[in-house]
Amino acid sequence: MPQAKKKKSTKTAKKPVAKTSRRKAVSRTKCKGVEPREKWHVYIVTSLSIIAGILLVADAAMIAVA
Repeated sequence: MPQAKKKKSTKTAKKPVAKTSRRKAVSRTKCKGVEPREKWHVYIVTSLSIIAGILLVADAAMIAVA
């Protein structure tokens, strides 16, 4: 039995994809208003909170074992 041929043309035209350079994408994600001093403050506070969480879990584990 012969099969019907599929239509190749579509009703809507294919829209061209705009190429973005990598530089533009990177520059959009940068925080321009944040000073390096503030960034370091965030890094230090985050690392201290992670260390405190690890110590809290270790303390709870020692109490559970003892």
